[in-house]
Amino acid sequence: MFTSWVCISIMLFITIISIHLKPTKNDQMHQMMYMMMISMTTGLTIGVLITLSNHQQFFNSLLISMGLSAFIGLCIGFRLHFLALLEGIFTGMMAGMMGSMIVVMISISEAHALLLICLLLLTCSAIFCSTMFLSQRFPKLLSSFFPVIIISSLLLIVTVFYSFTHFETTVFSNYDQNPHKFLKS
Repeated sequence: MFTSWVCISIMLFITIISIHLKPTKNDQMHQMMYMMMISMTTGLTIGVLITLSNHQQFFNSLLISMGLSAFIGLCIGFRLHFLALLEGIFTGMMAGMMGSMIVVMISISEAHALLLICLLLLTCSAIFCSTMFLSQRFPKLLSSFFPVIIISSLLLIVTVFYSFTHFETTVFSNYDQNPHKFLKS
């Protein structure tokens, strides 16, 4: 789980820096789409991770994931327009709830695979935000070093995949594969 939290922290840091340094000359619809993408991937990842780490107490993990996702939507949308801020808060809450509910409905090994998919989606959205920042702030830099940026982005995705599969597989091998067994009385 530590690798997942490190990945989420790094990707959120990249996204927050990219959003706060990006010039705000886009219209409200573009800003709301950025917020929907960022809040949805972040909230889904946090909901899956918190419920996966605290599988026995669903309601508490649901509330924590909803609150944390709404707070992240607030922090990222604070620089943008008010409608984008509201979009970030409510989309983050909804995505945190969806991530928690999905984990409860599937087995632990499937939730582990879903967490990897969510981390890769979060990595791709952070790469997209940083690329948008570079294209608006430094257009000649992006056009000059585009192959380097693409290769470094692919290396970042491969690093997330390798670190997650290499360091996290031993943790989940100890869990019961069917958490939905009913106790007979």
